[in-house]
Amino acid sequence: MDREQLIAEIKKQILEELKGVASPLTDKISDEHKEQIKDVKNSLEKSVKENPWMAVGVAVLCGFMIGRLLYRRKDD
Repeated sequence: MDREQLIAEIKKQILEELKGVASPLTDKISDEHKEQIKDVKNSLEKSVKENPWMAVGVAVLCGFMIGRLLYRRKDD
């Protein structure tokens, strides 16, 4: 088995595992909520495509804030 075949096989196994885990979760979501989630996803994708640097800035800001919350200096 060469490298490409190994990667394809691992990817296939991971996707099968994810489908098995996600299936019970998606069954619990109503169709109305699924549609709302799809609308939010599409809106977010559109915003990121129109303003990619804003998306980068928001990601940097979120990373900075999470870092500040997790790694606070302890001043004695």
